[in-house]
Amino acid sequence: MVAVAGSALVLGVAGCSTPEPALGGTTATVSIDGKDTGGAHVVRCHQSGWSWFIETPDEENGFVAVVSTGEKVTAESVNFRGFGGFTGSFWADNIGDAEVSSDGGSFTISGTADGAFDDTPSEAVSAKFRIEADC
Repeated sequence: MVAVAGSALVLGVAGCSTPEPALGGTTATVSIDGKDTGGAHVVRCHQSGWSWFIETPDEENGFVAVVSTGEKVTAESVNFRGFGGFTGSFWADNIGDAEVSSDGGSFTISGTADGAFDDTPSEAVSAKFRIEADC
C-alpha cells in the first residue's frame, strides 16, 4: 500500500512539473539590429484566451512576446531584458512598432523596440528585432 501511494505521489509531482524542452524542443531564433543572438533559444509557448505568450525560461536575460490571435493576428508586446545585449520594449500603439505573421503554431514577429544596449545604457535607441518561434 505504501509503495502504491509513493508511486502515485511521484506521478502526481511529475505531472505538475514543466521541465525544459529537450534538444529539438520549442525554440526561437532572434536577431536584434540584424545580429543573431546566439542561434536557437529555448522558449515556452502557452495560450491564454486569444493570446499566445512566447518566453525564455531565463527571466534575467530573456524576452517575453505576446501575440493576439483573435479576429486578426497582431503583435501586442515584446519585452527584452538583457537579451542579446539589449533591454527594451515594444507595446502596440504605444512604444515601437511590430507586425506578426503566423502559420499554424509558428510565429514571426518583426519590428522595432525602444531601449538601450547593455554596453551604452544611457544611450536610447530604437532597435530592429525579429523573432521566429515554432510553438
